[in-house]
Amino acid sequence: MRRFFINPAQIQEDIALITDQEARHISMALRLKPGNVIELFDGEGMIYQAEIAAIDKFRVTTKIVSRQHHQDEAPFLAVAQALIKGSKMDLIIQKATELGVSDLWPTINRHCAITSASSSQICRWQRISQESCKQCDRPTPMIVHAATPLPQLLGQTKEFSTKILLWESETTKSLHDIDLQSSERTLLLIGPEGGFSTQEADSAIDHGFLPVSLGTRMLRAETAAITGISIVQFLLGNLRRKPQEDSAAQRPALPKEAQ
Repeated sequence: MRRFFINPAQIQEDIALITDQEARHISMALRLKPGNVIELFDGEGMIYQAEIAAIDKFRVTTKIVSRQHHQDEAPFLAVAQALIKGSKMDLIIQKATELGVSDLWPTINRHCAITSASSSQICRWQRISQESCKQCDRPTPMIVHAATPLPQLLGQTKEFSTKILLWESETTKSLHDIDLQSSERTLLLIGPEGGFSTQEADSAIDHGFLPVSLGTRMLRAETAAITGISIVQFLLGNLRRKPQEDSAAQRPALPKEAQ
């Protein structure tokens, strides 16, 4: 079923109005028709099944036939990602959303190739996260915060029960050495192309971050980010299937000749 974002302000009782880019996509690219049923999400946890009632290239009027509130109870993972160049940051935003990261703080580090991100750039990254939700069936987009100097961010991390520093100079500990099973709020700190300075790493450790290595391979910044997020989500249990999906009762029976 096709999935689209709906602004909560555009929902009045059982009528949801889709406008602008989403309306053009529905009418001109997908050529959906009245009577087609689509799924809508409002970015605040509500998911709607809606039937298209009227359509043109500027607006699509739908009638909501069912609604459900999604409550995410997975362990919370946030990421502090140093600013990196060009489309690499876009890729990290997209993949972090798909992998279930709750919040992302772009950070300004000593070795960053770029040292600022405008409000329009933050809004663009938020839109990328929103678009990624369509593909990964996520009800709420990842929150992309304003770019923050690393020293300032380190002083604002007391709320996290586990804080992890991906550091290329760490030689003894890996992610598998950290017990994440009981962690309620985890923050993963990832550096830029030039890595962390020794002073930055020491400061992070002083603020309670646990330094870990991703191994002996030299990874690009965006590869390290996606790899680190994936491993942490696995260790947190956030990549498991839901219980009902694992249940044998939910699986179709195999034909006798295949058993």
